[in-house]
This record gives sequence, structure tokens and C-alpha cells, in this order.
Amino acid sequence: MRNIVWLLVAFPLLAYAVDEGQSYPFQQYKVPSLFHGKPAAPKLETPFAKNYKTMIKRGVASGPNFAGHYTVVFWGCGTECAAYAIVDDQTGKVYEVPELSRGVDLGFNGPLFRVDSSLMVLANCPDPHVYGVKNCKRKYYRWDDSRLELLKSEPVQWDAGQK
Repeated sequence: MRNIVWLLVAFPLLAYAVDEGQSYPFQQYKVPSLFHGKPAAPKLETPFAKNYKTMIKRGVASGPNFAGHYTVVFWGCGTECAAYAIVDDQTGKVYEVPELSRGVDLGFNGPLFRVDSSLMVLANCPDPHVYGVKNCKRKYYRWDDSRLELLKSEPVQWDAGQK
């Protein structure tokens, strides 16, 4: 149990720490309001949601962390890897997002997102200390209440001296 709690706390902190020097346009994608009620029970209707029901249920318990009334839930899928789902805290609908649900390398950083913005920034590159950043892209997505819409993609710049 301790390990699961640690994973739920540590993964987002690691994501923010690695990319903390960057500035992203979260303010340009502000959501009109934030949900403060009790999250709805997740609707575990798909094989994906049923397979990860324990992690999804635990993840939504803390309430929204993305785009006003959604919770980005994640769990480990191997070394430096996490898989994600997005849950609507008002309806309980679980979204299996292809960009996130099949595993994201956390060597560079996981998704960056905020509760007051519909912007998600993702640079899911393998560990740059081991593999470098060849062909690594940072992608900017906007959540449109049912899917991530790709806004732009850019090469990741990384200084080999970074820790």
C-alpha cells in the first residue's frame, strides 16, 4: 500500500522537477470553472477500465487535477514507465487516451498539466542520460472534453550536463 501511495505522489513531482525551467502557456487554455464536489464513481465499462479499476478508483478519490473537472490517473507499467487514464469527476466516464494509456516513458518527464487549464504537455522520451534525445518530441495537447487534440509538436532540446 505504501508503494502505491508513493507512486501516486512521486510521479507528478518527478515530471514537474525535470522540466521546471520550462514555461508553458497553461494560462492560454484556462477552464471556465473548477469542480469542487465529490467525484462520481468511475464507470468501468471498457476492458481497459475494468483491468485497472483499483488504480482508477484510488486515483479519483483525491478529486480533479486537470481541466477543471477531470482527474488524470496513472500507475506504473515498468521501469520509468506509467500508463494513464482521464476520468470525468462529474460523470465518472473513464477515457482511455491513446497518447497516454499505452505507457509513457518517464525518462525525460511525464505529462505536465494543471487543474485550471485544458493544456497538457507531453515529452515521453526514454532516459536522456542513456539514450540521448534523438527524435524526441514535446507535444502540446488541448483536452476537448473527450480527447486530446494535438496543437503542436517541437523537438526536445536537452543539455547533456542536465541532471
